[in-house]
Amino acid sequence: MTLKLNKRKAQILDEAITHWEQEKLVSMDQSEHLRQSYQVANFDWKLLAVYSFWIAIACFILSVILLVADNYLMSLLAKLINTPASVLTIFTAFLSAALYYLGVRRRTKFPEKSISNEAIFFFGVLLTAVSVGFLSKTTFAEHWRESLYIAIPAIIYCGLGIKLRSVLIWLFFLLSAGLYLLSETSYLSDSHYLFLGMNIPLQFTCFGAIIILISLFFPKIKIVKPLTEATRFAGLFYFFTFLWLLTIFGNYDSFHEWSQIKQVELWAWSLLALTCCTIAIIIGIKANDVMTRTFGITFMLVVLYTEYFTYFWGEIHKALFFAILALSFWFIGTRAEKLWQPNQ
Repeated sequence: MTLKLNKRKAQILDEAITHWEQEKLVSMDQSEHLRQSYQVANFDWKLLAVYSFWIAIACFILSVILLVADNYLMSLLAKLINTPASVLTIFTAFLSAALYYLGVRRRTKFPEKSISNEAIFFFGVLLTAVSVGFLSKTTFAEHWRESLYIAIPAIIYCGLGIKLRSVLIWLFFLLSAGLYLLSETSYLSDSHYLFLGMNIPLQFTCFGAIIILISLFFPKIKIVKPLTEATRFAGLFYFFTFLWLLTIFGNYDSFHEWSQIKQVELWAWSLLALTCCTIAIIIGIKANDVMTRTFGITFMLVVLYTEYFTYFWGEIHKALFFAILALSFWFIGTRAEKLWQPNQ
């Protein structure tokens, strides 16, 4: 069976085979046999499928958020269907369960169709959220705290993500857990956006650090081992994204307080962010951990360029500003080129 690769991967493999030839690690016949074992795909249909499904998922997420968040639309939808909210809750819950079941059956029958299988799970995730939205309109649950409407699907996603070993469902659990944290801390702080002395970016930075620490134990636990990379990715994303926001906004809970300070006063947060990025890069290099190293490098650049724009945009001439910017990107490009082609 001939392996189909995109142009980039085929080029890398061809360069590797050429290197093996030059180092006399393989014979000419072996290298020719290796080259005939793969071919370049004219179009990356897998990538198109991934992008198409994710765009569809993103659109559905936006649609559900707008629907559930709009009390008028939820009430109008219930009236149009002319069905009690309790019945709609049960009906959509049944549909979501059926989709989860269909996804499992399809994954067993067509394991190679991983993208569309996960997409079916997504529709189950979607209907679970819709079901909880209808639940909030029932007399039974209309006076519940808002955070409970986030906690319920989060618990469902957690259980199903582990049981079905679905990365997509598990990522929705981690997303829901973050939304629950935001809702619960906002309620406990009486909407002052400062909980235990921490504003929202600092809360999520700590939340991301906790997820990263938890993910370190996943490889030792058989039931959650397949979810290790997804968990670590979510933790790193939460941690570095909100740590970067701290370099801009600091630990302030109101726009008025933040607007009264100078950006230079937030230097400690910038130093902390750069230190964490450096640690991530070192760990990534030593452990050959591409994900951690990538997050470290990416956010180090993001923080540095954010600081550059913050401190120098209004201080130096715009021509010099962009000239320095151009030189920095040229330097990064040449260094990246050398790393990408170390033998040239």
